[in-house]
Amino acid sequence: MTEWKINNHSKRQFAIQRNDHEISIVEPQNNGSFKILAEIDTHNQITNVHDPLLYVSADTNNEELNIFDHS
Repeated sequence: MTEWKINNHSKRQFAIQRNDHEISIVEPQNNGSFKILAEIDTHNQITNVHDPLLYVSADTNNEELNIFDHS
């Protein structure tokens, strides 16, 4: 997978994980685990955001990811 351009406008701390056909945005928890905030299926071009305080858009054609906090 090539390098995606990531436009992070969020003030939250998170990590981005990816494999061949999926990108996940995860937030570290105090107990050492991670909470999945969003999942992007790059093969089917489907974005699922699991956190209502986060807005995520993915442009799979241009390999660009945009991340914002909801007001």
